[in-house]
Amino acid sequence: MKKTLSLLCALALMALACAPANGAEPRRRLKARVTKVYDGASFQLGGGLRSALIGVAAPAPGAPGAEQALAYLKRLIENRTVSLEIDEKPVDGSGQTLYYVFLEEGGHVNELMVLRGLGRALVKHPNVRYREKLIEAENLAKRYRRGVWGNEFDPRDPIDR
Repeated sequence: MKKTLSLLCALALMALACAPANGAEPRRRLKARVTKVYDGASFQLGGGLRSALIGVAAPAPGAPGAEQALAYLKRLIENRTVSLEIDEKPVDGSGQTLYYVFLEEGGHVNELMVLRGLGRALVKHPNVRYREKLIEAENLAKRYRRGVWGNEFDPRDPIDR
């Protein structure tokens, strides 16, 4: 009886320690396969669900850097299983589901796109969970003149291959 009570107390403390602060829901990620990448910020999941990266404004088709952003996002996620995380507003005005995307190896795709200068940080309320990371990534890209923040895309840059 004493052992059972101790175990229950330990489990209760672990549950409290793992609970998010301020009553927020835990960040749950679901796994899905990306079947197609449309541009540097939008893609299709298995089952045909059109989706987009939260907080990333990639160059529009035909704009400088659009081809590089498309190629890099394809290389990262097309025909791969990724983990998806939603924020407060899960659908945009055009009906695309909005996600933070994580690679199986742990990389945060949204942040990588901005860090490499293949998109700007576009933080819109209420989807602000990773605001600081995206703004910091953009500041680094600007500082080192990566991608859209430079004069041109260097063909020797491994991200442009």
